[in-house]
Amino acid sequence: MPSTIAARAAGLEIQSAQKSLKEEPCGAKARSLPRTTLVRPGVATFPLPSKLPKILANLGVGIDTADSHVALQYSVHACPRRMKREIGLVFPEVSGKESDLLILPTFQRTESSMISYQAETQAEKDAKLHMFYRWGAELVCRLRENGYWADVTDPMSGLALFTSCGPSLYPDVDGAEILLRYAPFNLGSCFVLSHPQWGTHVYPATAFTLAPIDVVRQVLLSMQRGCHH
Repeated sequence: MPSTIAARAAGLEIQSAQKSLKEEPCGAKARSLPRTTLVRPGVATFPLPSKLPKILANLGVGIDTADSHVALQYSVHACPRRMKREIGLVFPEVSGKESDLLILPTFQRTESSMISYQAETQAEKDAKLHMFYRWGAELVCRLRENGYWADVTDPMSGLALFTSCGPSLYPDVDGAEILLRYAPFNLGSCFVLSHPQWGTHVYPATAFTLAPIDVVRQVLLSMQRGCHH
């Protein structure tokens, strides 16, 4: 009985949140981007290699390689002062170099609302996670081949994925609020991301690098064109 009551309560919270979104769309009043924004948000499609990069294969996680492309919104930002201390606790290797760090928040549009508890929502989350793993690993490999540190955080845990983990987790929702001014909303005991155009139909994930902006631009363009590295 308690589990049934909890499920009904969760359902009411979702209905309330969805109603709130319909009444006041999150993108109704566009705000200017922070001065730390180096590349404005835009959607791009990237081909995904069928063969997993070694750093991803070494994780020992089963990755679905069925999808040949991923469409995602990305932007590039210098690390804001208010995030520098926490970033050093997420990535120990970056400690002391936070002023050179670039942050790339990404967002994949989803069919399902990410606040739904339906089975198809979880399946879509898994699919988006695997596509980000593949895209992120490709980005990290290319930046490293250019001689620069790079990593992504695991959207499931907030921990560094390919480098040493620090004591802190990176919160994608908080990052989107600080870097892009995407206002989250309170759903029970947690805050949920709301995209200005897509609402809660969005899967966020984040990449990080010490590469200069010109190198990041070149690498992303090369990835979009499907150029081999």
